[in-house]
Amino acid sequence: MSALTYKDQSAAELRLHVLADGIDFQQFRPLATVCLEQPQFQVQASIIGASHIIHIAYDNTQHVSEILACTDIPPALQPAFSDWIVNLTRPIDLQLTPALHYHFEAQRTDSQHGQPAFQALAQRIVQASTDTAPSLSAGLDYSFPATSRGPAPQTLVWVILDKPNQQVTLKTAHSYPNEDTIIFSDSCVTLSLPTTGR
Repeated sequence: MSALTYKDQSAAELRLHVLADGIDFQQFRPLATVCLEQPQFQVQASIIGASHIIHIAYDNTQHVSEILACTDIPPALQPAFSDWIVNLTRPIDLQLTPALHYHFEAQRTDSQHGQPAFQALAQRIVQASTDTAPSLSAGLDYSFPATSRGPAPQTLVWVILDKPNQQVTLKTAHSYPNEDTIIFSDSCVTLSLPTTGR
């Protein structure tokens, strides 16, 4: 990581893209990745700087990808939804397919008010990494090197799989010390599939 440099970005540059499809993570040069796999469910999450990508697949037939990034997505990708995070003053609900519902909401705060929730999320990620039970959650905690200008940006991603309710919950936090800003996001992907007896 010593060769990695960070370019100050603004929380206002964050844009949410939602795709009802898979995605090639390598085109975004992921810095850290975690996978959560259970029968029929696969979740992959990556941090791309002060941004993230998450892909959820059910039985290789239902897909959703969430990209929250300060960068444009490749033109070939066709999002079902795309907007600047500053415009998302209310939760959004998308019925991506008849069986796939997506919910997203975000909150912007300063470090003084957001630090307790930020630290609580970081602690949950630590607990998920040390849990010896069958994994139903996974997380990432990535910090850039600190600079002479102040603290390093930090990105947190926590994924929770609720198999009985066929839900995947995503909780993230992105800090922008240069602006004294933290962006929290909460997403929930719910599958409403008929019972097949499997």
